[in-house]
Amino acid sequence: MSDKTVTLTEFTAASDIETFAAAMEYLRENPGTTLIVPPGTYHITSDLAKSAMHSVLTGEWGSNPQRIMFNPKYKYTRGISFDGQRGTRMIADGAVFMIEGFMEPVSLINCEDVEVSGFTIDHLRKPYSRGTIKNLQPADEKGERECIIEFDEDCPIYEKSPLTLRYIFYDPETERNLYLGLHSYNFVDPYHLKAKLGNHAALHDGVLFYTVHSYHSRPGILIENAKNIRLTDVTIHSQPGMGIVGNRSEDVIITGLKVVPAEGHHMSTDTDATHFTSMKGLLRFENCVFDGQGDDFTNVHSYYQAVIGREEGNTYTIQEKTPDGTHAQTLDYPDIGDTLELTNRNTLQTVGHYTVVGCVPMHDEWMCKVTLDRPLPDDTDDLVLSDITRLPRVELVNCTATRHFARSILLKNRDALIENCTFRDVMGPAIVAAAEAWWYEGVCPANMVIRGNKIYNCAETWGEAGGIVVKADADRAEGCSIYNITIEDNYIECPNGKPGIFVRNTDGVTIRNNVIKTPGETDIRVEDCENVVLER
Repeated sequence: MSDKTVTLTEFTAASDIETFAAAMEYLRENPGTTLIVPPGTYHITSDLAKSAMHSVLTGEWGSNPQRIMFNPKYKYTRGISFDGQRGTRMIADGAVFMIEGFMEPVSLINCEDVEVSGFTIDHLRKPYSRGTIKNLQPADEKGERECIIEFDEDCPIYEKSPLTLRYIFYDPETERNLYLGLHSYNFVDPYHLKAKLGNHAALHDGVLFYTVHSYHSRPGILIENAKNIRLTDVTIHSQPGMGIVGNRSEDVIITGLKVVPAEGHHMSTDTDATHFTSMKGLLRFENCVFDGQGDDFTNVHSYYQAVIGREEGNTYTIQEKTPDGTHAQTLDYPDIGDTLELTNRNTLQTVGHYTVVGCVPMHDEWMCKVTLDRPLPDDTDDLVLSDITRLPRVELVNCTATRHFARSILLKNRDALIENCTFRDVMGPAIVAAAEAWWYEGVCPANMVIRGNKIYNCAETWGEAGGIVVKADADRAEGCSIYNITIEDNYIECPNGKPGIFVRNTDGVTIRNNVIKTPGETDIRVEDCENVVLER
């Protein structure tokens, strides 16, 4: 417990965001203080946040505003910032942070031993739009069905609003997503589109259409350069980007998190519910619920860095080359003493390990210079480096995920437990352990236990298996770059006929006591693996 307690009502300012700023400054100057935020709705906004939302919705920032909003030089508002705090707590049971505009509502940055609990993040004007299908016509000769999409009164659109970045159709009768294409549309007025849809047996008048207006931007909660962080009973209903992004932080415990749609809605965050990069220590999710987000429920990884220059001695210039940059939009670089793993990007085979004895981050140039304990090979064209010191122990226990895009869990770390979680109606496989060389996200996973989970009707549109996939994801993956994987006591239903489990490129895989129900010919596929124990 903290040494001192204050309430938000002790701080007064012209607006809620300024009141919180005053309280945050007090916490910064008084380490070990608890802030009590009374129940109620708090209006968190700024002119910059409202301007950003307007620029996105009107199409001023183009058909994909991510190009502007997901950029290290992008200017944005931080709502409630814990920057510089030590040993503080914010207890906000029943508090709703109602966001107006596009911004980063909560920033847990450059802080240590901080606990936050109880609050909800939502948006006055949702960062997505919702419409209802009306006047649906029979399929034409191209298999397309014409209809009217009528948008809700509280989310009008503009003629140039981005509408086809990521969208879902939701059937309120079956309470499931329908995956079909919006082939074309004509703007009628701020509340109506005339559209042509792909055909789907379950499509009918009354199906809901949800569409986001941007992919990645600032997260609902940023955890960066932070240590020993606790989030408890926090809810995120919406965010124009990811729900939580963690980066270069250590020991993060998340309990009772809900990234779920607001009441009466069926979409939450635009992209990932949570995403953690270059972490250390323990990252634990317990009793969390995820529903309706636009991508994974979590993705944990370090970055692959390309060698782009050689200096004197054992000094090299390296750069991560992910298509969108890092998810925090800050430079990724190793610390002195970290171990870098050298990998062939085409095969994902490990080439060697090196210790960092010097590092100069070059933030403006988006690269860094590292000095290693010994020289790299002469030819590094197909080789990449990854900081394996920044790979946390990941625990995901008693969590639930349903009706969202991509995978539920995507792990690229070397120590993990996924236990007693439930997955239902996910677009891709429920659990994937796979380095993605093509996206410069690594590394190949290892030492992973996947146990006692229940998986129903996942991988409806893509994926090698409906339940669990373990693989090296590269152009010419070969050998066994993954090791020590245990998959046991899981229950998996695959009505689409896919296998329940797919494992490739793994040395030391144990698959036992799993119950898999599929109409397909194969329930488990194992390819290019060594030291396999398979017990049905």
